[in-house]
Amino acid sequence: MKRDKACVSRIVKDASVILLDIEGTTTSISFVKNELFPYVRREVGQYLQRTWDSEETKEDVAALSRQVEEDVAAGLAGSQALPSTGEREAVIAALVANVEGMMDADRKVGPLKALQGHMWRSAYQEGAVEGHVYDDVVPALEEWRALGKRIYIYSSGSVEAQKLLFRHSCRGDLLHFFSGHFDTSVGAKVNAQSYRDIVSQLECASGEEVLFITDLEKEAFAAAEAGMRVVVSVREGTAPLTQACLDSFRTITSFAELSQEDPDSPISSPKKARVEAEDEGEGGKGQRRGRRSQEWKQEGRQRSGC
Repeated sequence: MKRDKACVSRIVKDASVILLDIEGTTTSISFVKNELFPYVRREVGQYLQRTWDSEETKEDVAALSRQVEEDVAAGLAGSQALPSTGEREAVIAALVANVEGMMDADRKVGPLKALQGHMWRSAYQEGAVEGHVYDDVVPALEEWRALGKRIYIYSSGSVEAQKLLFRHSCRGDLLHFFSGHFDTSVGAKVNAQSYRDIVSQLECASGEEVLFITDLEKEAFAAAEAGMRVVVSVREGTAPLTQACLDSFRTITSFAELSQEDPDSPISSPKKARVEAEDEGEGGKGQRRGRRSQEWKQEGRQRSGC
């Protein structure tokens, strides 16, 4: 499914909606891996003890218990049956073991994500955690909003977790930039149908109105299958990309490369635009030059952010 790799700034111009992944796209993978997830592992037992009698935690425990029953019945590795006695200490210990098992397996099930989101809310509110965003994210959000773009988030983390990260970010409260949020309740991020459903919910005429930015190529191909425009984010710690992905999508190492004000973009450089047009008329030389440009950009150094 090879797609033409038009100039990234032109891709932004032609889209009415910007749909963003979080981890590896707006936010460092190391923040999620080294701060958010370890916090849950470290605190989940104490959190359940402290909040056991709250309605929210009762709902979390009930949902997790149903998930554990399904996992045990399916024979999933890391799942442990909950004690039949219902004694709080024993139930919490078993729930902690199952939460750790789900996290070890990188499960993205709703009950786990809900509990994590509630725990992170507490951590953010107490100042124990501050959401990371890259330096180049806020200027891009400001520009896209000024251009009238609608900006959405689609992440495997719960909507609540997404909002917490951007509300309590190291760049301040960024929630006002976003028109809405999607999580795995709309479907798995590697399934094309999930992106079709998002297009429908956004009331777009077609997927072509949406630009999706992600660091994972399975998500990129799924979104492209649904008709979306796709740009792949290459940041420190993101997974290596196959040649098929590099041949199919433009890559960026910074949102600044998506700027309409980029002096090197065909949008703002008439001379370069004419050269590119001439190249296209010479049988595809422009595409080869575009590929070389992409390779040069990928060699640039990654900005670390907050």
